[in-house]
Amino acid sequence: MCRQHIVVSLIVAVACMMAALPAFAMDAGQYAESAGSKLGRGAVNTATGWGEIPMQTYLGSQQDGVLGGVAGFFRGIGLGVARTLTGAFEIATFWAPVPGEFKPVMQPATVFDWPTHQAYAKAGSQISRQ
Repeated sequence: MCRQHIVVSLIVAVACMMAALPAFAMDAGQYAESAGSKLGRGAVNTATGWGEIPMQTYLGSQQDGVLGGVAGFFRGIGLGVARTLTGAFEIATFWAPVPGEFKPVMQPATVFDWPTHQAYAKAGSQISRQ
């Protein structure tokens, strides 16, 4: 009896996923390029999430001196963990256009995207709300 429930549940889940496939429709070339970019971005973020620590320490010290550097160090630890986990999420879901159209989950997309606007310099990396 329990086995039948599992089989029925799996069939219903597969049917729901198949019904949702047209929502992910896009040009094959664009899909492959976007999925590949997401996979690469995820790999970079997973491997280099720790780079948030020196980045945030530097940015904090530039704004508020030594105390800002100390605060930036701890902010960098938190953002480094978030960036590493975000990278793992992007690797695991590189095939799916989530969030919308393969956009980055965090801004800037990688730690190597040097801050060019004031919002990043003040608050550090931000998780996109798109």
